[in-house]
Amino acid sequence: MNGSISISICVPALNEESTIRLVVEDLRLTLSPYLKELEIIIVDDGSSDSTPRLIETLRREGRKIKVIYHKKNEGIGVCYRDALTIASGEYFTWFPADNENLSEELLRCLPYLRYNSAVTTHHRGNDPRPVFRRLLSYIYVWILNKYFNLNLKYYNGLTLFPVRVLRSFPLISRGFVFTAETLIRAIKYGCEVKELSFPLQSRKYGKSKSLTFTSFYQVLKDMIYLFSVK
Repeated sequence: MNGSISISICVPALNEESTIRLVVEDLRLTLSPYLKELEIIIVDDGSSDSTPRLIETLRREGRKIKVIYHKKNEGIGVCYRDALTIASGEYFTWFPADNENLSEELLRCLPYLRYNSAVTTHHRGNDPRPVFRRLLSYIYVWILNKYFNLNLKYYNGLTLFPVRVLRSFPLISRGFVFTAETLIRAIKYGCEVKELSFPLQSRKYGKSKSLTFTSFYQVLKDMIYLFSVK
């Protein structure tokens, strides 16, 4: 592992009172020993439960935590962009606050980080989600690969980018399409992409926010925009 690397991680949170502390502490324990600096940027996206209070407690505890508060729900893509704006690390990624991903997923990416490369994860063959959810994912990947003439296995994984790459082009997506937009734009920019397989753990708390009507509507809007950048 390269202890000279500094990483900023965006943790978008919308009503994640059951998991936000678990996620932040897990990231610290897993990644900090292998990094020069770990910066965690929590973005509260208009939570209506006790998430903001818990985030403020985490912020007061310090240890390189920054916090952004949205007065209303702006979308996970907006959380990502806002965190990127204030990130001080050399590399940038996001990590969901719902505890569905394992922090070891990011740890495994560290040895592959390079100046002009992004490292992303996929769960093909290790995905415990329902068949319908996996089918939607396959269709989504197939459409994007076909349209943009790419051959990626997955577009919604955790991806570590050099910050200078992400700040070299505009990001527009407000919803979950932001993960595909960043990968596609980075590839067009000339960034190489390394894909790693990692299992997705079963959700222990709450329901996915990606399957709501609002999320589907935002995905359609973002997809229409994304197709226009070819």
